[in-house]
Amino acid sequence: MDVTINRKRSRASTSSTPDDSRAATPFTDTLKRTKTDNELDSLNIIHPSEAWPIDISAILASPTIPTVTGSSLQPYDNAANHTPGKSIYILCIQGDYELHYDLLCSHLPTLHLISPTLQAFLLCRDPSTHTPSHTAPFCLPMIQAVSPSHNHFVKLGLLHPLGGGQYPLDAVVVLDARGRRRLVLPFGWGAGRHVDNVGGGKGVQDRLMGMLRGCVEELEREM
Repeated sequence: MDVTINRKRSRASTSSTPDDSRAATPFTDTLKRTKTDNELDSLNIIHPSEAWPIDISAILASPTIPTVTGSSLQPYDNAANHTPGKSIYILCIQGDYELHYDLLCSHLPTLHLISPTLQAFLLCRDPSTHTPSHTAPFCLPMIQAVSPSHNHFVKLGLLHPLGGGQYPLDAVVVLDARGRRRLVLPFGWGAGRHVDNVGGGKGVQDRLMGMLRGCVEELEREM
């Protein structure tokens, strides 16, 4: 798995001179797009026989707060439709990025039309000090992913290699109704490292969200 990290660097401008030998050209842009397309093509729904089993009950039992402390953000709540053994789970794994959280929130109404019992959660290091977004219309339940007794980032295979054992690789993860990890969509690394680039980033976003919808549709067909 390519874990080349692009966290935050896309927000910080790095100066380059006109004669920089690495300056973009139409040819290098085409190569970049081709490589990104190939990497996105390699993201697939994982077959049940090859999917990692995740203890979803342990995740749901972890300390959780419904919304940002002191915030006016309305909490998202689909708990009334939660059906163990039938509900699909979408986990927004968040370290530095906000983009994947915002995209997930904007697509949730459509995903609920496909899967009314679907449950969505945010996993972060410490919900009590975490702000998931400055633009999203609501707040997903925020689950504490790291404590002395557990580290859900490790269990999900998304511990940041440079995060001191505390921070994740940003991603959207889909678990099927049996808690198997069926899809991992990377943001800021791997196939998603260009997701917030000027120009081509919107295309990457659309591809990733299309994969998310397609995964939910497929898991519903498997029921």
